[in-house]
Amino acid sequence: MNSERFNIRIVFFSTAIAITSFLFIWAVSQDNKIVTSISLGILWFVEILLLIRYVNLTNRNLLFFLNSIQLDDTSITFNKNRKLPFKSLYEEFNRIVILFDKLKTEKEIEHQYFEHIIKHAEAGLCAWDANEKIHLFNKAAKNLLKLPHITTLSGLKAVNNELPARLLKMKPGRQELLKIQQGNELVSLYVRISEFNLGEESIKLASFQNIHPELEEKKSEAWQKLIKVLTHEIVNSVSPIKLVSSTLMKSVESGEGLKTGEQLTFENIKNLHEGLNAIYNRSIGLSKFVDDYKTITDIPKPNFQSVRVDDFIHNLIVLLKEGVLSNKIELVVSIVPKDQVLVMDKKMMEQVVINLIKNSVHSLNSKQNPKIIIKGQPVEGRYLISIEDNGCGIPFNTLDYVFMPFFTTKKGGSGIGLTLSRQIMKAHEGLMSIVSKEEEGTITTLIF
Repeated sequence: MNSERFNIRIVFFSTAIAITSFLFIWAVSQDNKIVTSISLGILWFVEILLLIRYVNLTNRNLLFFLNSIQLDDTSITFNKNRKLPFKSLYEEFNRIVILFDKLKTEKEIEHQYFEHIIKHAEAGLCAWDANEKIHLFNKAAKNLLKLPHITTLSGLKAVNNELPARLLKMKPGRQELLKIQQGNELVSLYVRISEFNLGEESIKLASFQNIHPELEEKKSEAWQKLIKVLTHEIVNSVSPIKLVSSTLMKSVESGEGLKTGEQLTFENIKNLHEGLNAIYNRSIGLSKFVDDYKTITDIPKPNFQSVRVDDFIHNLIVLLKEGVLSNKIELVVSIVPKDQVLVMDKKMMEQVVINLIKNSVHSLNSKQNPKIIIKGQPVEGRYLISIEDNGCGIPFNTLDYVFMPFFTTKKGGSGIGLTLSRQIMKAHEGLMSIVSKEEEGTITTLIF
């Protein structure tokens, strides 16, 4: 800063005050210098005031600058052409004011940008604080929920009485499918909850998407796939029964009607026995098919209990090492944290994990250096248990079918293992996902 002018003036004022004070004391000591004494006293007082005013000039400008910034006023300008002390300081003030105004403009543009995005987002967005006061309710949410405006979360009761309570109950990172009735239309809402902090305030954000059309389309596709499987299985059982029964009828018929006991030969009786045995076996197969179907459609209600994940996994490994897990398979287990506890039906989840490990073992049959990795870890507020192998993988064109009932790539497989596992995870309000690449391996994840 250029303070030379300031220093010169301070020296000038100090010298003038010193001289005036000396002359004032001298005048007071003289008997006939009353007017002079008074004049020198006034001059001395004025000089001191001018010095204080001059010294405080920069401080006043600095205070003015700080108050303007605090009040978000960027219209102030310090005159750079005036011959004032610390001229470079005022230039710096002006530079900061210009920079602050630029940042303010950029912030406003950014705010308008995000406001525009939120306004035109296809997903409905609703944000509220700890007091359930609404901070955001965008256009898509208004259109989707048929509400013009709400100020508190309880305003969503106009859509569905249970909707506010269900949103408050949902944990951040979780998603849920909510079905609401709007007039004569049933709407399926995919809802996801997020939580973040603005300063010291906690904000929850719910996103809504109407997936009813997509859901109906997927449901239709699922029904078509299931009908194909059912048709295939039933035809495979009924066709042989029809063929065998027709052959048996012909073997007991004569030209004039049914054969008598004397007319039946040993060969006829043998054919009858073999045919009836074939019908019986196909009936047993069809009956098992129906029983398997009932198994995946009638999942019992889980008996929930607190289970330590580390103990749960290691107990299963000990059990499977007796016959399923070969010593040739490298097994890696990583459970984080070690004391992680999940609420689950232990027997149901044992059935799920055992089935997944068996699938991995089956995919490693012809693989060199076979390896299975079992992991447990928290991710974004949820707990994930994954079973990974470096086996043959699942062809891309069959990935869409792996959860379909009775679909299997294993010889002699029932095709209900993954379907049943997914149903059990659904009963636990969880999810199940499969990522696989042919000849590279498969990762199956249980999401709690």
